[in-house]
Amino acid sequence: MVPLISLAALTGPQEHKPGASIPRPVESADLTELTDLYLRSYHPEADRLEAEKAASRISRIFAGAHGTPIPQASLAIVNAVGQITAAILVTDRHVGTANPGTPYIAELFTHPDHRRQGLAEDLLRRAMDVLHTLGHRTVAVTVHSSNAPAMALYLSRDFRRLTRRGGDD
Repeated sequence: MVPLISLAALTGPQEHKPGASIPRPVESADLTELTDLYLRSYHPEADRLEAEKAASRISRIFAGAHGTPIPQASLAIVNAVGQITAAILVTDRHVGTANPGTPYIAELFTHPDHRRQGLAEDLLRRAMDVLHTLGHRTVAVTVHSSNAPAMALYLSRDFRRLTRRGGDD
């Protein structure tokens, strides 16, 4: 089993890079396209079973299984022909519980053909800015320790590892 690492950062106002992509809010009508993008992002050689798991994962996020979705901070970047190339899905919950509280990045993924273009960073920056505007002071995420690109992205945006308080299990 790959260990998971929980990270958190202060939201604060975010600077937007010149020429950065302008994301749009994710909508429930995007479910099928987001599922396909998620699958291509994590399992390019996926079979039918993995496709069903991907659809279930994205559907559960939309349904609130990982906390109440925050529509203003759940964003997608589309290409010139209107296809979603990257997305971030943000929910409202305390890390490790089902209670509302700290915004949580349930997913952030980019199509393999569009990686290394700053799309994930643009989405993260915009989502953090929106969360700050909504009055949230922090945002959290859980990352597989083996996912070096994700770790590098979050650390570059001042995310820090969450530590357990004494007595917490």
